Amino acid sequence: MARQKLDAMKRLTIMLLALLVFACDSPSEEKKYDEGSESSPSLEKEIVLDNTESTWMNYAGVLPCADCSGIKTELKLENSPEKLERTYELTETYLETKDGDRKYTTSGIYEVIYGLKDNPGAMAIRLLDDSSSPIKSFMQDKTGKLTLLDQEEEIISSKLNYSLELVSP
Repeated sequence: MARQKLDAMKRLTIMLLALLVFACDSPSEEKKYDEGSESSPSLEKEIVLDNTESTWMNYAGVLPCADCSGIKTELKLENSPEKLERTYELTETYLETKDGDRKYTTSGIYEVIYGLKDNPGAMAIRLLDDSSSPIKSFMQDKTGKLTLLDQEEEIISSKLNYSLELVSP
């Protein structure tokens, strides 16, 4: 049990370090001030543009479906610490329905929430629609896996797999 916790902590540490590396800006070219130069740094006008590139965290899995063989789910989350509103893209393919595979794509903004009703230390991702109403919520576990929550943002009590795995940062 203690070994599993240690392994989970190692994986979490590695994942957080990877996120930190991806979140950091690439070093910019520095201008050195030489006392003998004619212009001083306070007089030079330098325009610094914000880094507008975002990285995307990609999750995938097959979630249970009541009237099909499963819902192939792909979730892309924008990871941009500078932005207040981060976007997502959710692609759900209902597999082997009576009309064949049915694919739906939704996009919008998401918010990160901390603390759930039965788990005050949990971190969750809440996907919002165009009117800022929640449409789906996922809880992130220590391994980085996202688990779908029910409408009340509680863990679904089932032996079925409601998890999405991180496939690429």
